[in-house]
Amino acid sequence: MDLSRFLDLFISESQEHVALLHRSLIALESDAAAVDEAFRAAHTLKGLAAAMGYAAVGDLSHELEDTLEEIRGGRLETTSVLIDTLLGQADALEAAVALAAATPPGTTAPGAATATAATESAGSAAPGTAEPVRFPEGTRLAARVTLLPDTPIKAARAMLIMRSLAEHQGVLGSAPAAFDDDFGGEFSVFLGEVADEAAVEAAIRGAGDVASVELVAPAQAAPVAASPAGAGSAAPQRQVRVDGRRLDGIAEGIGELSVLYGRMAPAASATPAGLDEILARMGSLVKLLQHEVLALRMVPVREAFERLPRVVRDASRKLGKEVDFVVEGDDVELDRAILEEIGEPLVHLLRNSVDHGIETPEQRVAAGKTAKGRIRVWAERERSSVRIVVEDDGRGVAAEKVVARARAAGLLEPEASGDVTDEELFRLLSHAGLSTAEQVSDVSGRGVGMDVVVSRIRALGGAIEMRTWPGSGTAFHIRLPITLALALALRVRIGDEEYAIPLTHVSEAVELQPHAFLLDGREMLQLRDEQMPLVRMRRRLRVPPDGGTEQAAVIAEMGDRRAALAVDELIGREQILVKTFDPVAGMLPYFSGATMLADGRPALVLDPLSVI
Repeated sequence: MDLSRFLDLFISESQEHVALLHRSLIALESDAAAVDEAFRAAHTLKGLAAAMGYAAVGDLSHELEDTLEEIRGGRLETTSVLIDTLLGQADALEAAVALAAATPPGTTAPGAATATAATESAGSAAPGTAEPVRFPEGTRLAARVTLLPDTPIKAARAMLIMRSLAEHQGVLGSAPAAFDDDFGGEFSVFLGEVADEAAVEAAIRGAGDVASVELVAPAQAAPVAASPAGAGSAAPQRQVRVDGRRLDGIAEGIGELSVLYGRMAPAASATPAGLDEILARMGSLVKLLQHEVLALRMVPVREAFERLPRVVRDASRKLGKEVDFVVEGDDVELDRAILEEIGEPLVHLLRNSVDHGIETPEQRVAAGKTAKGRIRVWAERERSSVRIVVEDDGRGVAAEKVVARARAAGLLEPEASGDVTDEELFRLLSHAGLSTAEQVSDVSGRGVGMDVVVSRIRALGGAIEMRTWPGSGTAFHIRLPITLALALALRVRIGDEEYAIPLTHVSEAVELQPHAFLLDGREMLQLRDEQMPLVRMRRRLRVPPDGGTEQAAVIAEMGDRRAALAVDELIGREQILVKTFDPVAGMLPYFSGATMLADGRPALVLDPLSVI
C-alpha cells in the first residue's frame, strides 16, 4: 500500500496531538487528572506512527506513554523536575514528527543517499582536509549554528531551524545539504538580503536546543559547501480542517452562480427587468460566498495561545520566579494569516513580563504582594477588530531608568524632562537597541525584540499601546483587524487624489467647520464634549496649495487616544482588497498598502495610526 498519500493527514493529526500533549503536561503540574489526557495523546501518536512506519516517532511515544502510565498507577510522583523531563520528551517527539514530515513513510531519515555531502564541515577546512568550496551566489550572511550536545534527534532540530528561517528570511542553502542520522549538530545556513540580523538569531534560538549562533558575512569567513534551500527541508502542504457544512454552502452557491451565468446571455437580449433580477441574485450570492470563504480562514486564537503556558513556565523557572498564567477569550476568531504572525510578538511580550515585570517571591512579599505573580492574556472582539491584552501584576516600567538609558543612547536631550507619558515611554522602549536589563539573560535583555514586535503588528494593520502603573503592573493592548483578505474602508479625497482609510481604527466622520479652533497654538476639534488634536492631511501629504480646503474630519482612535484627520471630501464606504507593497525611496510613511477601487482606479491605503 502506498502510505505517502496519507502523509499530510498524519502530519496534521500528529501536530494536533503533540499540541494536546504539551498542553496537558503543563496542566499536570497543578492538576493530576491531566495525566489521562496526556496518556491518550501519547498513545494516539504511537498508533499513528505505527500505521505509517515511523519507528522513531513510535519509540518516543512509547517511552513517554510508559512514564505517564507510571504516574497514572501512582508509582511516580509528579514533581517539577519530572514535568521538565516529560516536556523534554515531548519536544523530542515534536522534532521527530517534523523530521517525519520530510521523510517518505516507512523509510529512513531524508538525505541518507547524500550522506557524503552532508558530512562536509560548516567551517574552514582543517589542515590536510579537502578545500572548502564557495558560498552560494547571492549570500549576504552566513549563520553558523551549534546545537547542544544532548539535543535529541539533532537532524530534526536542524530542520526546524531551517523551516523557521525560511518563513521570514531568504534562505539560499545549508551545509551540510541534508541532515541524516549521523548529523553531529553543527551546520551553516546561507541567507540572501537580510533586513535584521537580530531577527535571524532570534529565529534560530527560538527553535530551541541551540548552544551558539555566529553570524558572519561571506567576506569574513572561509566559504563552505551549500545546496539549494529546499534540499531535505521542504515543508509539507498545510492542512486546514473545515466544517463540512461550510464547504456544502460554498459548493451550492457556486453551482447556482454557474446557472445564473448561463441565463445571462439570453436575458441580456430580453427585458431589462429580467437582467436586473439575475444581477441582483448574483450580487447576493457573491456576498454570501465571500462571507463563507472568509469564514474558512477564521480560526480561534487558542491556536496561537497554546504554546504560551510553556513559554511562561520555562521563563519563570529559569529566573526563579513563581507565576500564575491565565488565558481568557481564546475562542475569539482571527484570520489564520494574522494568527500565524502574532505568535512571536506574544512570546516576546510574555518573556518581558516574566523577566522585567514580575518580581522574585521575596521582592513581592516585601512589597505587600502575594509571593506568586500573575500574568493574564485575554482576547475580545471589538467592532471590526480583535483586542489581545497581555497584562501582569509586577513592578511596572521604571520610567526614570528608561529615560536615563534613552539619554545615554542619545534618544533624549540631556535637559529633557524626566516626566513622560505611557505613550512616550513605550516609544522609547520600542527603539531598537534600548534595553533596561542590568545583564543579558537567556530570556531577554539584548535590546532587540520590542521594535520587532511593533513592526510585526503594524505590518498586520494593527496597533499596540502600553499602560503601566509603578509597583502594580503593566498591560500591552494589541488591536488587530479580523482579516487581511478584505477590509471595509472609507473613501476620502485629499487634493486631487482619492485614498482608502480602513475602518478598523476609525470611529466616525464629521463635518470640519465650524468645530475647529486653536488651543495654545495647536489646532483642535471640538466634538460634542471632547476636544482632540486636528491633523491637516493636506499638510501631512504635502499637497500643493491650489485653493482647495478641507471640509470633513475622520476620527481615528487607538486606545484612549483620538485625533481628527482633516480631509477635503468624504466619498463613501467601500469594501477593498488590500495589497501590500515595498515603499519606494522617499515615500511618505503613512500608507499600509494599495487597493483597486470599485470603479477600477488604484488608490493608496492610508494608515490612520501612522498619522496620529
